[in-house]
Amino acid sequence: MEASATARDRDMRVSSRPPLLVTLVHGTFARAAPWTRDGSVLRSEISEALRALGREVVFDTFDWSGRNTHKARIKAGYQLAAHIRALRARHPQCPHFIVAHSHGGNVALFAHKHLDTDMHALGVATLGTPFIKATPAPHIEGKSLDDLLRDAPPSADDVSGFFAWIVGIPAAIIYDDWFDGTRFDAWYWFVGAAAVTGLGAGYVANLIVPHIARGWHRIGGKRAAARLANAVRFPAMPATHVMSFVYPGDEAGRLLDALEATTAWPTRAIRWIKERAAVTGGALFALAVGLGVAAGIAADFVDIDVKTVEDYASSAFAYAVVATIYVLIALAVLRYILSFLRGHPGGFGWERPSIHAHVDIGAEPTADLPDVKSNAHQEVPFTATEDAKRGLRHSGLYEDRRILKALAYWMAHVR
Repeated sequence: MEASATARDRDMRVSSRPPLLVTLVHGTFARAAPWTRDGSVLRSEISEALRALGREVVFDTFDWSGRNTHKARIKAGYQLAAHIRALRARHPQCPHFIVAHSHGGNVALFAHKHLDTDMHALGVATLGTPFIKATPAPHIEGKSLDDLLRDAPPSADDVSGFFAWIVGIPAAIIYDDWFDGTRFDAWYWFVGAAAVTGLGAGYVANLIVPHIARGWHRIGGKRAAARLANAVRFPAMPATHVMSFVYPGDEAGRLLDALEATTAWPTRAIRWIKERAAVTGGALFALAVGLGVAAGIAADFVDIDVKTVEDYASSAFAYAVVATIYVLIALAVLRYILSFLRGHPGGFGWERPSIHAHVDIGAEPTADLPDVKSNAHQEVPFTATEDAKRGLRHSGLYEDRRILKALAYWMAHVR
Protein backbone atom coordinates (compact mmCIF):
# COMPACT_ATOMS: atom_id res chain seq x y z
CA MET A 1 0.00 0.00 0.00
CA GLU A 2 1.30 3.46 -0.93
CA ALA A 3 0.31 6.93 0.28
CA SER A 4 -0.19 9.54 -2.41
CA ALA A 5 -0.46 12.49 -0.02
CA THR A 6 2.75 14.29 0.94
CA ALA A 7 3.60 15.76 4.32
CA ARG A 8 2.74 19.22 2.95
CA ASP A 9 -0.84 18.13 2.41
CA ARG A 10 -1.41 16.68 5.87
CA ASP A 11 -2.63 19.92 7.37
CA MET A 12 -5.34 20.78 9.86
CA ARG A 13 -8.06 20.41 7.24
CA VAL A 14 -7.78 16.64 7.09
CA SER A 15 -6.17 15.68 10.38
CA SER A 16 -9.54 15.30 12.10
CA ARG A 17 -10.83 12.77 9.57
CA PRO A 18 -9.38 9.42 8.48
CA PRO A 19 -8.19 9.25 4.88
CA LEU A 20 -10.20 7.64 2.14
CA LEU A 21 -8.94 4.16 1.34
CA VAL A 22 -9.11 3.37 -2.40
CA THR A 23 -8.38 -0.10 -3.80
CA LEU A 24 -7.51 -0.18 -7.50
CA VAL A 25 -8.42 -3.33 -9.47
CA HIS A 26 -7.07 -3.88 -13.00
CA GLY A 27 -8.90 -5.58 -15.86
CA THR A 28 -8.26 -8.46 -18.25
CA PHE A 29 -4.69 -9.01 -19.51
CA ALA A 30 -3.50 -6.11 -17.35
CA ARG A 31 -1.71 -7.57 -14.36
CA ALA A 32 0.43 -4.90 -12.60
CA ALA A 33 -1.27 -2.27 -14.78
CA PRO A 34 0.68 1.03 -14.78
CA TRP A 35 -2.48 3.06 -14.09
CA THR A 36 -2.77 1.39 -10.65
CA ARG A 37 0.79 2.33 -9.62
CA ASP A 38 2.21 5.35 -7.81
CA GLY A 39 2.64 8.36 -10.08
CA SER A 40 -0.10 7.36 -12.55
CA VAL A 41 -2.49 9.93 -13.99
CA LEU A 42 -5.38 8.37 -12.06
CA ARG A 43 -3.63 8.56 -8.70
CA SER A 44 -2.32 12.07 -9.25
CA GLU A 45 -5.65 13.50 -10.47
CA ILE A 46 -7.76 11.92 -7.74
CA SER A 47 -5.30 12.91 -5.00
CA GLU A 48 -5.17 16.51 -6.18
CA ALA A 49 -8.95 16.77 -6.55
CA LEU A 50 -9.55 15.28 -3.09
CA ARG A 51 -7.01 17.60 -1.48
CA ALA A 52 -8.91 20.53 -2.95
CA LEU A 53 -12.01 19.12 -1.25
CA GLY A 54 -10.22 18.75 2.08
CA ARG A 55 -9.70 14.99 2.03
CA GLU A 56 -6.65 12.74 2.12
CA VAL A 57 -6.46 9.51 0.15
CA VAL A 58 -4.46 6.33 0.53
CA PHE A 59 -4.25 3.98 -2.46
CA ASP A 60 -4.16 0.20 -2.36
CA THR A 61 -3.79 -2.19 -5.30
CA PHE A 62 -5.17 -5.67 -5.92
CA ASP A 63 -3.59 -7.86 -8.58
CA TRP A 64 -5.31 -10.93 -10.00
CA SER A 65 -4.49 -13.27 -12.86
CA GLY A 66 -6.20 -11.12 -15.48
CA ARG A 67 -7.21 -14.21 -17.46
CA ASN A 68 -10.29 -13.84 -19.59
CA THR A 69 -12.36 -16.68 -18.17
CA HIS A 70 -15.38 -16.79 -15.90
CA LYS A 71 -13.45 -19.13 -13.62
CA ALA A 72 -10.57 -16.65 -13.25
CA ARG A 73 -12.92 -13.78 -12.39
CA ILE A 74 -14.89 -15.87 -9.90
CA LYS A 75 -11.66 -17.01 -8.24
CA ALA A 76 -10.40 -13.42 -8.14
CA GLY A 77 -13.64 -12.45 -6.36
CA TYR A 78 -12.77 -14.82 -3.51
CA GLN A 79 -9.21 -13.48 -3.40
CA LEU A 80 -10.32 -9.84 -3.39
CA ALA A 81 -12.75 -10.59 -0.55
CA ALA A 82 -9.85 -11.96 1.55
CA HIS A 83 -7.74 -8.94 0.58
CA ILE A 84 -10.50 -6.56 1.72
CA ARG A 85 -10.91 -8.32 5.05
CA ALA A 86 -7.20 -7.93 5.81
CA LEU A 87 -7.21 -4.33 4.59
CA ARG A 88 -10.22 -3.32 6.66
CA ALA A 89 -8.75 -4.98 9.73
CA ARG A 90 -5.74 -2.65 9.42
CA HIS A 91 -7.80 0.45 8.62
CA PRO A 92 -11.20 0.01 10.27
CA GLN A 93 -12.00 3.74 10.37
CA CYS A 94 -11.22 4.57 6.75
CA PRO A 95 -14.08 4.86 4.25
CA HIS A 96 -13.31 2.23 1.64
CA PHE A 97 -13.73 2.64 -2.11
CA ILE A 98 -12.90 0.40 -5.06
CA VAL A 99 -12.03 1.70 -8.51
CA ALA A 100 -11.96 -1.07 -11.12
CA HIS A 101 -11.35 -1.10 -14.85
CA SER A 102 -12.99 -3.43 -17.41
CA HIS A 103 -13.58 -6.96 -16.04
CA GLY A 104 -12.04 -5.82 -12.76
CA GLY A 105 -15.48 -4.33 -12.08
CA ASN A 106 -17.01 -7.81 -12.20
CA VAL A 107 -14.30 -9.05 -9.84
CA ALA A 108 -15.09 -6.21 -7.42
CA LEU A 109 -18.80 -7.05 -7.38
CA PHE A 110 -18.19 -10.80 -7.09
CA ALA A 111 -16.00 -10.15 -4.02
CA HIS A 112 -18.98 -8.72 -2.14
CA LYS A 113 -20.74 -12.09 -2.36
CA HIS A 114 -18.19 -13.39 0.14
CA LEU A 115 -18.11 -10.44 2.56
CA ASP A 116 -20.34 -9.59 5.47
CA THR A 117 -22.28 -6.38 4.88
CA ASP A 118 -20.18 -4.44 7.39
CA MET A 119 -17.14 -5.23 5.23
CA HIS A 120 -18.72 -3.96 2.02
CA ALA A 121 -17.09 -0.98 0.33
CA LEU A 122 -18.77 2.39 0.76
CA GLY A 123 -18.41 2.87 -2.98
CA VAL A 124 -17.49 0.82 -6.07
CA ALA A 125 -16.61 2.75 -9.23
CA THR A 126 -16.19 0.90 -12.53
CA LEU A 127 -14.57 2.12 -15.73
CA GLY A 128 -15.77 0.51 -18.95
CA THR A 129 -16.92 -2.70 -17.26
CA PRO A 130 -18.92 -5.18 -19.36
CA PHE A 131 -21.15 -6.42 -16.57
CA ILE A 132 -21.66 -10.17 -16.93
CA LYS A 133 -25.26 -11.34 -17.00
CA ALA A 134 -26.63 -14.86 -16.98
CA THR A 135 -30.26 -15.51 -17.87
CA PRO A 136 -31.24 -19.13 -17.07
CA ALA A 137 -33.82 -20.90 -19.19
CA PRO A 138 -37.17 -21.47 -17.42
CA HIS A 139 -36.38 -25.13 -16.72
CA ILE A 140 -33.42 -24.19 -14.46
CA GLU A 141 -34.48 -20.72 -13.28
CA GLY A 142 -34.35 -20.56 -9.49
CA LYS A 143 -33.39 -24.22 -9.07
CA SER A 144 -30.51 -25.51 -7.00
CA LEU A 145 -28.21 -28.31 -8.13
CA ASP A 146 -30.11 -30.69 -5.83
CA ASP A 147 -33.38 -29.63 -7.46
CA LEU A 148 -31.97 -30.36 -10.90
CA LEU A 149 -30.76 -33.78 -9.78
CA ARG A 150 -34.27 -34.60 -8.55
CA ASP A 151 -35.69 -33.36 -11.85
CA ALA A 152 -33.33 -35.50 -13.94
CA PRO A 153 -35.29 -38.83 -13.80
CA PRO A 154 -38.72 -37.24 -14.48
CA SER A 155 -37.22 -35.37 -17.43
CA ALA A 156 -36.49 -38.80 -18.87
CA ASP A 157 -40.17 -38.99 -19.91
CA ASP A 158 -39.47 -36.44 -22.64
CA VAL A 159 -36.46 -38.45 -23.80
CA SER A 160 -38.48 -41.66 -23.79
CA GLY A 161 -41.26 -40.05 -25.81
CA PHE A 162 -38.75 -38.71 -28.32
CA PHE A 163 -37.13 -42.17 -28.50
CA ALA A 164 -40.54 -43.73 -29.18
CA TRP A 165 -41.01 -41.43 -32.19
CA ILE A 166 -37.49 -42.09 -33.47
CA VAL A 167 -38.06 -45.86 -33.36
CA GLY A 168 -41.70 -45.80 -34.43
CA ILE A 169 -41.27 -43.77 -37.63
CA PRO A 170 -38.63 -46.00 -39.27
CA ALA A 171 -40.61 -49.01 -38.04
CA ALA A 172 -43.68 -47.76 -39.92
CA ILE A 173 -41.68 -47.48 -43.14
CA ILE A 174 -40.16 -50.94 -42.67
CA TYR A 175 -43.48 -52.58 -41.79
CA ASP A 176 -45.11 -50.97 -44.83
CA ASP A 177 -42.59 -52.76 -47.05
CA TRP A 178 -42.88 -56.03 -45.12
CA PHE A 179 -46.69 -56.12 -45.28
CA ASP A 180 -46.85 -55.18 -48.95
CA GLY A 181 -48.61 -57.96 -50.89
CA THR A 182 -49.61 -59.88 -47.75
CA ARG A 183 -52.96 -60.23 -46.00
CA PHE A 184 -51.91 -57.30 -43.78
CA ASP A 185 -51.45 -54.94 -46.73
CA ALA A 186 -53.49 -52.08 -45.25
CA TRP A 187 -52.37 -48.82 -43.67
CA TYR A 188 -53.79 -49.60 -40.22
CA TRP A 189 -51.69 -52.76 -39.90
CA PHE A 190 -48.29 -51.16 -40.39
CA VAL A 191 -49.30 -48.02 -38.43
CA GLY A 192 -50.51 -50.16 -35.54
CA ALA A 193 -47.41 -52.34 -35.58
CA ALA A 194 -45.19 -49.23 -35.68
CA ALA A 195 -47.12 -47.67 -32.78
CA VAL A 196 -46.66 -50.83 -30.67
CA THR A 197 -42.96 -50.93 -31.55
CA GLY A 198 -42.50 -47.24 -30.70
CA LEU A 199 -44.35 -47.52 -27.40
CA GLY A 200 -42.33 -50.62 -26.50
CA ALA A 201 -39.09 -48.79 -27.27
CA GLY A 202 -40.27 -45.84 -25.19
CA TYR A 203 -41.10 -48.14 -22.27
CA VAL A 204 -37.65 -49.73 -22.39
CA ALA A 205 -36.05 -46.27 -22.60
CA ASN A 206 -38.11 -45.17 -19.62
CA LEU A 207 -36.49 -47.92 -17.55
CA ILE A 208 -32.95 -47.08 -18.67
CA VAL A 209 -32.93 -43.32 -19.20
CA PRO A 210 -33.45 -42.26 -15.52
CA HIS A 211 -30.19 -43.97 -14.55
CA ILE A 212 -28.40 -42.37 -17.49
CA ALA A 213 -30.00 -39.00 -16.65
CA ARG A 214 -28.68 -39.05 -13.07
CA GLY A 215 -25.17 -39.83 -14.23
CA TRP A 216 -25.27 -37.31 -17.06
CA HIS A 217 -26.59 -34.61 -14.72
CA ARG A 218 -23.29 -34.58 -12.86
CA ILE A 219 -21.30 -33.79 -15.98
CA GLY A 220 -23.95 -32.34 -18.29
CA GLY A 221 -24.50 -28.81 -19.53
CA LYS A 222 -27.57 -28.19 -17.35
CA ARG A 223 -25.61 -28.52 -14.11
CA ALA A 224 -22.72 -26.46 -15.52
CA ALA A 225 -25.18 -23.77 -16.63
CA ALA A 226 -26.81 -23.59 -13.19
CA ARG A 227 -23.43 -23.39 -11.46
CA LEU A 228 -22.23 -20.61 -13.76
CA ALA A 229 -25.49 -18.65 -13.50
CA ASN A 230 -25.27 -18.75 -9.70
CA ALA A 231 -21.57 -17.89 -9.69
CA VAL A 232 -21.87 -14.76 -11.85
CA ARG A 233 -25.05 -13.44 -10.25
CA PHE A 234 -24.31 -10.14 -8.51
CA PRO A 235 -24.99 -9.86 -4.77
CA ALA A 236 -27.13 -7.46 -2.81
CA MET A 237 -24.96 -4.58 -1.56
CA PRO A 238 -27.20 -2.51 0.74
CA ALA A 239 -24.29 -0.51 2.21
CA THR A 240 -22.63 0.39 -1.10
CA HIS A 241 -22.89 3.10 -3.74
CA VAL A 242 -22.06 1.98 -7.28
CA MET A 243 -20.90 4.37 -9.99
CA SER A 244 -20.10 3.19 -13.53
CA PHE A 245 -18.47 5.15 -16.36
CA VAL A 246 -18.31 4.12 -20.01
CA TYR A 247 -17.48 5.58 -23.39
CA PRO A 248 -20.46 4.92 -25.69
CA GLY A 249 -19.55 2.30 -28.28
CA ASP A 250 -16.10 1.47 -26.98
CA GLU A 251 -14.32 -1.47 -28.59
CA ALA A 252 -14.87 -3.96 -25.78
CA GLY A 253 -18.62 -3.36 -25.66
CA ARG A 254 -19.07 -3.70 -29.40
CA LEU A 255 -17.03 -6.90 -29.55
CA LEU A 256 -18.97 -8.56 -26.74
CA ASP A 257 -22.32 -7.50 -28.27
CA ALA A 258 -21.31 -9.16 -31.54
CA LEU A 259 -20.13 -12.32 -29.81
CA GLU A 260 -23.28 -12.51 -27.70
CA ALA A 261 -25.39 -12.58 -30.87
CA THR A 262 -23.39 -15.50 -32.29
CA THR A 263 -24.92 -18.04 -29.94
CA ALA A 264 -28.13 -16.19 -29.10
CA TRP A 265 -29.90 -16.76 -32.41
CA PRO A 266 -29.10 -20.52 -32.81
CA THR A 267 -30.18 -21.08 -29.20
CA ARG A 268 -33.45 -19.24 -29.73
CA ALA A 269 -34.11 -21.17 -32.94
CA ILE A 270 -33.52 -24.50 -31.19
CA ARG A 271 -35.83 -23.57 -28.31
CA TRP A 272 -38.52 -22.38 -30.74
CA ILE A 273 -38.43 -25.67 -32.64
CA LYS A 274 -38.46 -27.78 -29.46
CA GLU A 275 -41.42 -25.87 -28.04
CA ARG A 276 -43.47 -26.58 -31.15
CA ALA A 277 -42.11 -29.94 -32.26
CA ALA A 278 -44.42 -32.16 -30.18
CA VAL A 279 -47.62 -30.31 -31.13
CA THR A 280 -46.64 -30.03 -34.80
CA GLY A 281 -45.51 -33.66 -34.96
CA GLY A 282 -48.75 -34.85 -33.41
CA ALA A 283 -50.79 -32.75 -35.84
CA LEU A 284 -48.85 -34.10 -38.83
CA PHE A 285 -49.26 -37.67 -37.60
CA ALA A 286 -53.00 -37.16 -37.17
CA LEU A 287 -53.14 -35.62 -40.64
CA ALA A 288 -51.27 -38.59 -42.16
CA VAL A 289 -53.64 -41.08 -40.48
CA GLY A 290 -56.64 -38.97 -41.47
CA LEU A 291 -55.58 -38.94 -45.10
CA GLY A 292 -55.24 -42.72 -45.04
CA VAL A 293 -58.72 -43.15 -43.57
CA ALA A 294 -60.22 -40.59 -45.95
CA ALA A 295 -58.61 -42.30 -48.94
CA GLY A 296 -59.99 -45.68 -47.84
CA ILE A 297 -63.51 -44.25 -47.54
CA ALA A 298 -63.22 -42.28 -50.77
CA ALA A 299 -62.17 -45.44 -52.66
CA ASP A 300 -65.72 -46.70 -52.33
CA PHE A 301 -67.05 -43.73 -54.31
CA VAL A 302 -64.28 -42.63 -56.68
CA ASP A 303 -61.39 -44.22 -58.51
CA ILE A 304 -58.46 -43.55 -56.17
CA ASP A 305 -55.28 -45.44 -55.41
CA VAL A 306 -55.45 -45.76 -51.62
CA LYS A 307 -51.97 -47.22 -51.45
CA THR A 308 -50.46 -44.21 -53.21
CA VAL A 309 -52.22 -41.76 -50.88
CA GLU A 310 -51.06 -43.72 -47.84
CA ASP A 311 -47.49 -43.80 -49.14
CA TYR A 312 -47.45 -40.08 -49.83
CA ALA A 313 -48.93 -39.24 -46.41
CA SER A 314 -46.56 -41.49 -44.44
CA SER A 315 -43.55 -40.37 -46.47
CA ALA A 316 -44.39 -36.68 -46.02
CA PHE A 317 -44.72 -37.18 -42.26
CA ALA A 318 -41.45 -39.10 -42.07
CA TYR A 319 -39.60 -36.50 -44.14
CA ALA A 320 -40.94 -33.65 -41.98
CA VAL A 321 -39.78 -35.34 -38.77
CA VAL A 322 -36.38 -36.31 -40.16
CA ALA A 323 -35.88 -32.79 -41.59
CA THR A 324 -36.67 -31.27 -38.18
CA ILE A 325 -34.15 -33.57 -36.50
CA TYR A 326 -31.48 -32.62 -39.04
CA VAL A 327 -32.19 -28.91 -38.54
CA LEU A 328 -31.88 -29.30 -34.77
CA ILE A 329 -28.58 -31.17 -35.16
CA ALA A 330 -27.25 -28.52 -37.56
CA LEU A 331 -28.22 -25.67 -35.20
CA ALA A 332 -26.66 -27.46 -32.22
CA VAL A 333 -23.40 -28.00 -34.13
CA LEU A 334 -23.42 -24.36 -35.25
CA ARG A 335 -23.98 -23.21 -31.68
CA TYR A 336 -21.03 -25.28 -30.51
CA ILE A 337 -18.78 -23.85 -33.20
CA LEU A 338 -19.82 -20.27 -32.50
CA SER A 339 -19.32 -20.85 -28.78
CA PHE A 340 -15.62 -21.32 -29.45
CA LEU A 341 -15.56 -17.79 -30.90
CA ARG A 342 -17.15 -16.49 -27.71
CA GLY A 343 -14.50 -18.30 -25.71
CA HIS A 344 -11.65 -16.69 -27.63
CA PRO A 345 -9.29 -14.68 -25.36
CA GLY A 346 -10.76 -11.52 -26.84
CA GLY A 347 -14.34 -12.59 -26.05
CA PHE A 348 -16.21 -13.58 -22.92
CA GLY A 349 -13.69 -16.19 -21.86
CA TRP A 350 -14.04 -19.94 -22.10
CA GLU A 351 -17.35 -21.51 -21.23
CA ARG A 352 -18.71 -24.92 -22.11
CA PRO A 353 -20.62 -24.76 -25.39
CA SER A 354 -23.28 -27.11 -24.04
CA ILE A 355 -24.41 -24.61 -21.39
CA HIS A 356 -26.00 -22.37 -24.02
CA ALA A 357 -28.93 -24.74 -24.22
CA HIS A 358 -29.79 -23.79 -20.66
CA VAL A 359 -28.51 -20.25 -19.96
CA ASP A 360 -27.82 -17.11 -21.99
CA ILE A 361 -24.49 -15.50 -21.07
CA GLY A 362 -23.91 -11.91 -22.13
CA ALA A 363 -22.78 -8.48 -20.97
CA GLU A 364 -24.48 -5.17 -20.26
CA PRO A 365 -23.03 -1.65 -19.87
CA THR A 366 -24.91 -1.23 -16.57
CA ALA A 367 -24.88 -3.47 -13.51
CA ASP A 368 -28.08 -5.30 -12.59
CA LEU A 369 -27.78 -5.16 -8.81
CA PRO A 370 -30.64 -6.27 -6.58
CA ASP A 371 -30.04 -3.92 -3.62
CA VAL A 372 -27.58 -1.04 -3.32
CA LYS A 373 -27.56 2.39 -1.71
CA SER A 374 -27.32 3.93 -5.16
CA ASN A 375 -26.44 2.75 -8.66
CA ALA A 376 -25.50 5.51 -11.09
CA HIS A 377 -24.34 5.07 -14.68
CA GLN A 378 -22.63 7.78 -16.69
CA GLU A 379 -21.87 7.69 -20.40
CA VAL A 380 -18.98 10.06 -21.04
CA PRO A 381 -18.66 11.63 -24.51
CA PHE A 382 -15.50 10.43 -26.19
CA THR A 383 -13.17 13.31 -27.16
CA ALA A 384 -11.20 11.84 -30.03
CA THR A 385 -8.79 14.75 -30.41
CA GLU A 386 -7.09 13.93 -27.09
CA ASP A 387 -8.03 10.38 -26.18
CA ALA A 388 -7.44 8.85 -29.62
CA LYS A 389 -3.73 9.58 -29.24
CA ARG A 390 -3.60 6.98 -26.49
CA GLY A 391 -5.02 4.23 -28.70
CA LEU A 392 -8.18 2.29 -27.78
CA ARG A 393 -11.09 4.05 -26.14
CA HIS A 394 -11.46 1.26 -23.61
CA SER A 395 -7.96 1.93 -22.27
CA GLY A 396 -8.46 5.69 -22.06
CA LEU A 397 -11.04 5.69 -19.29
CA TYR A 398 -8.55 5.62 -16.42
CA GLU A 399 -6.72 8.69 -17.79
CA ASP A 400 -9.75 10.80 -18.67
CA ARG A 401 -9.45 13.78 -16.31
CA ARG A 402 -13.18 14.52 -16.54
CA ILE A 403 -13.94 11.08 -15.11
CA LEU A 404 -11.22 11.28 -12.45
CA LYS A 405 -12.43 14.67 -11.14
CA ALA A 406 -16.00 13.31 -11.00
CA LEU A 407 -14.75 10.25 -9.10
CA ALA A 408 -12.96 12.40 -6.53
CA TYR A 409 -16.05 14.56 -5.96
CA TRP A 410 -18.21 11.43 -5.62
CA MET A 411 -15.83 9.85 -3.08
CA ALA A 412 -15.74 13.02 -1.01
CA HIS A 413 -19.51 13.36 -0.75
CA VAL A 414 -21.18 9.92 -0.60
CA ARG A 415 -22.14 8.70 2.85
